[in-house]
Amino acid sequence: MAEGKKVRDIMAPIEEYDMVDIDSQLCDALSILKRNYETLKAQDTGSFHKTLFVTDGNNNIVGKLSMYDLIRSLVPEPAKAPEISKAYHAMLSSRALEVAEEVSDFQEHFEWLSSTFCELVKQEAHKKVKDVMNPVVKSILIEEDRINQAIYVMFKEDVRQQLVHREGKIVGVINLNTIFTELLEIVGPECHVTW
Repeated sequence: MAEGKKVRDIMAPIEEYDMVDIDSQLCDALSILKRNYETLKAQDTGSFHKTLFVTDGNNNIVGKLSMYDLIRSLVPEPAKAPEISKAYHAMLSSRALEVAEEVSDFQEHFEWLSSTFCELVKQEAHKKVKDVMNPVVKSILIEEDRINQAIYVMFKEDVRQQLVHREGKIVGVINLNTIFTELLEIVGPECHVTW
């Protein structure tokens, strides 16, 4: 029964995830994800993790690269920059100058929106994994934690994929899918939701 289950009972073993080196090209990561997707599609079974874990030269996990990270990387850095302070504009004596600078800033930050998706992807696809990945947050989850603790940590830390440790070594991943699967196991029959 689910009542006594621990994180170890529902986590995905770390070995299920593919790893990519921090200095690899983004194209290498895309190749791994495409291969996994094609394999899954052909077999129509199994699991397909849309996240790769990033390793350093010592094979330590230092980051993760998800589909979200890949797509977020298409937005150039100038578009991610914070807007110019309103206080700066308040100091200007001419509203015309302020408007001209705002328009210029806006055009610079969002010029990429006028390019085609194809152009954008080709331009950004040759970045390195380290330029796109999210560094892993040191997880405080261990295998013996209760599922409620995992949920608390996931939302407190705002990390959808928490790494699970055993004696300081990463042994698994708990994510929204594993928790949702467990939720369906518990209330599925009661709600007339079956697999």
